[in-house]
Amino acid sequence: MTVIQHMLQDLTQDRLRGAETKSISEDNYLEWQKFYTWEALTDQRYGQSFCKHFDVKDHRLYYERDWVKCDTIIRSEWLARP
Repeated sequence: MTVIQHMLQDLTQDRLRGAETKSISEDNYLEWQKFYTWEALTDQRYGQSFCKHFDVKDHRLYYERDWVKCDTIIRSEWLARP
């Protein structure tokens, strides 16, 4: 199976189980950003570290290399709305 096929299978299974989007508070996100500084030194991508830290399945975010784009995705899709 290719990576794309695995991604599609994961997304389909989550939807079939009725998985809900996790809601992460802005405070927790800002706290994690401080923690990420160390992980960046160990060569982890921004989105990769976020997904691991918050136990999030988002392949698009996990593999994205541009931290600005990752921040935009996180703020629009994963942070709790006030």
